[in-house]
Amino acid sequence: MHSIFNFTHVYEAYDFMQGEEFKWVDCIGIEGTDCYCDTEAERQLKEKMADLPLNAVHWIDSGDYHYLSKLWTDMIEEPFTLVVFDHHPDMQQPMFGSLLSCGSWVRVALERNPYIRKVVLIGVDDKLRCEAEGFPDKVVFFSETDTWRLTENEMLERMNLEGPLYISIDKDVMSENECITNWDQGSMKWIQLTSLLEEILKHRTLGIDICGEEPKILTQCVYSLDKNINAKFNESLYDFIKENIAR
Repeated sequence: MHSIFNFTHVYEAYDFMQGEEFKWVDCIGIEGTDCYCDTEAERQLKEKMADLPLNAVHWIDSGDYHYLSKLWTDMIEEPFTLVVFDHHPDMQQPMFGSLLSCGSWVRVALERNPYIRKVVLIGVDDKLRCEAEGFPDKVVFFSETDTWRLTENEMLERMNLEGPLYISIDKDVMSENECITNWDQGSMKWIQLTSLLEEILKHRTLGIDICGEEPKILTQCVYSLDKNINAKFNESLYDFIKENIAR
């Protein structure tokens, strides 16, 4: 059973997500969740996640809720590698004490989760490389430029992946020609994403989450084309993962 975390109603726009293979998780109305996750919101979210299988595809709404990836990885109790496709490293220093946020969750996970062997960041804005400093032995960093400059084999060799893996995909790593998100986007093409994923998914994968929706497609007519682009991208990505994932 795959899960859909419904914070903004955006997934209601996608017909393929209305099937019985998806478990909808109602997060509407939970306070303290927008970009930051306060202690009470974290408790409520973990309560909702408790009975869901980790080994599934989890749709976690816009990038504002990417911190849910940290909550999923909290459930893993064996050494693993975290692979993150994202135009942002999400390794900022927390701005408000220990408050979890969409911009700091990778750093918090690294600092608190003893089971993380290393983090592989793919497609990050070159200007944000400095955010990933401080973990020389635990972070493998591929900037947006690297994804175009290096061959796939060179990237895979540098990753030196050890299973099992947990994979997190923020669609803002993609070009705006591929999908539309609510954050600034990178330049990755579909063929680059799927070619890398095909190799990465040969390793045992504990779970996958996907974020990067644009909730405005529900409320503004100008976004009707974006809705169709995102619907096609989401369904294609979901089908690709199901066809290639190693159990």
